[in-house]
Amino acid sequence: MDQSPQKAATPTARAYDVAVVGGGASGLAAALFTARYGLDTVVFDRGQSAIRRSYAIENYLGLLGVTPEQFLRLARSHVAYEGAEVVDDLVTRVTEAGGGFRVETQDGPGVTADRVVAASAYNADYLSEVADGELHDEGDHPVDCDEATGRTAVDGLYVAGWLSGQPHQVLIAAGHGGRVGKELVSDYRSRRGHWDGVDSYWDWSVEADSYGDETWHEHVDEWFESTLPEDHEFDEERIERVREAVKAERLGFECSPAERDARLADARELLERELGVGDDGG
Repeated sequence: MDQSPQKAATPTARAYDVAVVGGGASGLAAALFTARYGLDTVVFDRGQSAIRRSYAIENYLGLLGVTPEQFLRLARSHVAYEGAEVVDDLVTRVTEAGGGFRVETQDGPGVTADRVVAASAYNADYLSEVADGELHDEGDHPVDCDEATGRTAVDGLYVAGWLSGQPHQVLIAAGHGGRVGKELVSDYRSRRGHWDGVDSYWDWSVEADSYGDETWHEHVDEWFESTLPEDHEFDEERIERVREAVKAERLGFECSPAERDARLADARELLERELGVGDDGG
């Protein structure tokens, strides 16, 4: 595994599938889900950080006594491990452009993104020009959105964490960010032909040969057919394309023993490096 990644000064690309504004618990959790799905994701992480007000995190399940900086280093390393970029720059303006968004920053050239997750805890004034200024008034908090899913009235724009009206707690912020990232992926799949019931993406890992036998195929086919609306007008090509995509996704959850062992070794190294947690052999 590479050494602990430092935040980059500028993005490596000019266009992304997802841009996340805010590198706290909610933003990094959203980025984790979008990056693991395979969407090109960049996180802009600068500005006033709510989590650093605490001397330690004492109410995050399993991380008793971890300092805010340790938590953020661990979370950034995890997100980078899964393929997202974390950039040390402040987003100053988000505008709609070409069916997506233009994200301008304080120091860098900015980027375009198909989707944006606003996950800054305190300030969302960079959204004041979106939807001709009707989405957000300067200084307001929270941003108007569906509090559960983070969706806004602007297609492709989501809000995560405290900015959405969720409770101001790091564990809840991380959970909500994960929910928002998952909803974003579901919307992405819907635009590519997945219908309600198969648009949700479930992210997990299993041992090799857990799936794929005849009984598994029969079970998946039965479930898949049950998701088709009674009055649907989907053509057979679309149905079979989505069926095969869903099966391929689930088969992709399988890890060979070598892949499993490599990822677990990486995880132990990451924990030891960022938290000082070693393997005691137990």
